Amino acid sequence: MELNDRIRGAIVGFAFGDALGLGSVFMTRNEVDSYYPDGLTRFDQQIRDAHRLQWQRGEWTNDTEIVVRLLENVLSHGSFDIRKQAKAVREWYKEGHPDVSPVFRVIVSNSEWLDRPIQVAHEAWRNLRIHEASNEAVQRSLVAALVSNSEDLLENTRKLVLMTNDDTRCVSTAMILSRMMHSLLHHGTEAGYEELAQLCNRIDPRTLSFLEMAFDGDVERMQLDDEATWSWTRKAMGAGLWSLWHFNDPAEAIQAVVMQGGDSDTNAAISGALIGLKYGYSALPAEKLNLVRLDYLLDLADRVTEYARKQKSE
Repeated sequence: MELNDRIRGAIVGFAFGDALGLGSVFMTRNEVDSYYPDGLTRFDQQIRDAHRLQWQRGEWTNDTEIVVRLLENVLSHGSFDIRKQAKAVREWYKEGHPDVSPVFRVIVSNSEWLDRPIQVAHEAWRNLRIHEASNEAVQRSLVAALVSNSEDLLENTRKLVLMTNDDTRCVSTAMILSRMMHSLLHHGTEAGYEELAQLCNRIDPRTLSFLEMAFDGDVERMQLDDEATWSWTRKAMGAGLWSLWHFNDPAEAIQAVVMQGGDSDTNAAISGALIGLKYGYSALPAEKLNLVRLDYLLDLADRVTEYARKQKSE
């Protein structure tokens, strides 16, 4: 499979999972089954309530938009720079967007954040006594995987996470995903479970149980639809890897995550990226053609491909 097909698969798969998962986000599994008794596979099936009316059917949410902005930033500057990445996030934030957490607002709006993003985020998490390892930063694993060489992969991932999420659970989950994504992208093979488990133990052992549940296929024990914990970064990682490891059909893999409810747009975006990297753009569900701004995503993927080829040759 060509590099471009994998990158198209990753970017479009991410946006597709995000846009489709919006239809079941913040629902329990029972609610998802009630609203979508025949499954949720098309954008035109999505219910329209106060939350979902903020987006068109087939439109991606903040998860994809930040990934897109970060990728464009790397392409425009020709290199990865964390302060420039912070600037791209700040510019996006100032436009005004729905579904942005209070903690994210506090950090990104800080006057010193652009000059020292990691330090400001660390101070904010310490002063606010934040204990919730949320999934706001786990999506950036895709950015790191697409634009980094193997030597810089984990360090770039670490920086992208810590510029807003000062928690080793957030770092470990993003590193596990970026390692898996990078392996699929450049080698066409999955990173081994033992390697990922060692990464868990080195960065934050609290991540290991969710890696084990994903590997064992124990999605019930993950409780993806538990309202008190559905935004955990470990659940987003677990849901994505579960779909990668236990489904051979791309459409079934993404739909399985969507039907779990919880923070399903984030979870399905991770799933879509992994599935797209493994099977390529052409294997993604035909409903991808109804994504809003699909042509833009394909163009972005083509430009990221050229950047990735340059990185690999240097």
